Amino acid sequence: MSMGRASTPMASPDALPSFSIITPSLNQHRFLRVCVASVEMQGYPTVEQIVIDGGSADGTREFLGHCSDVVSYWQSEPDRGQSHALNIALSRASGAWIGWQNADDVYLPGALWQVARAITLHPKGDVVVGDTLLIDDQGLPMGTIGVCPVAARRWLEGFWPYNQSVFFRRSLLERVGRIDEALRLHMDTDLLARVAQLDPPVVYLEAALGAHRKHAGAKTISGAGDPASRVERELLEQRYGRKLWPDGRLARMAHRLRSHLVRVRTFGLGSLVGRLAQRSGRSSRAVVMVP
Repeated sequence: MSMGRASTPMASPDALPSFSIITPSLNQHRFLRVCVASVEMQGYPTVEQIVIDGGSADGTREFLGHCSDVVSYWQSEPDRGQSHALNIALSRASGAWIGWQNADDVYLPGALWQVARAITLHPKGDVVVGDTLLIDDQGLPMGTIGVCPVAARRWLEGFWPYNQSVFFRRSLLERVGRIDEALRLHMDTDLLARVAQLDPPVVYLEAALGAHRKHAGAKTISGAGDPASRVERELLEQRYGRKLWPDGRLARMAHRLRSHLVRVRTFGLGSLVGRLAQRSGRSSRAVVMVP
């Protein structure tokens, strides 16, 4: 996937929302370089990226040592896992808005500008969510996951957004609390579930903001059949007293159909065309807020 520098609309930095991008990393040097570049190439004036590396031995530390003009804060030392790294990064974040981008994932060109526009259009929103592009090991597009624009409380029905394309108001995360460090694989779902319980207003963009990389070492692939994944899923479903994921092939198909219907009702039939456009490098710009 090629990434050109995004065009930067003329605006006073003082009038723009500020962003903190938090990035946990462990032995992801070859992907981390692209992740950091994807933030830099936004051309956005009020963004900081915070990288917390767990003591990698693959050249990550040396790379970060040359990124002082791009990465606002970094550390490379043993930690207690990804959730701990995220909490460290959150404690360092100073932006009004927080984005969580894993080291092997990226933002698409212009993403921060689109989010800033959405915030300006809907200043009462506490979360901004967009579609997510799927890419392969080499960064080539594999498809687009269209977000289901429902009230945040309905995320608990399994309509989870992807963290690669979600931005939270920092004051909201302060109310939600720290990421659960006992979770190794599904800490993102737990965080989103706690946000959903507060049911904040969510701004949805009919455009891909981030890209999720599917590769052999990704947790979502390597952990798919992991007993620890099943244990964490069961733990979370007990914690929230409900099914959090559709169970079985037919349930997943029905869930996808409901998601498509909600999307069409919200964005119109053009949203189906929009998803095809995103795959070819173009995207629509519909923005709605769901209270």
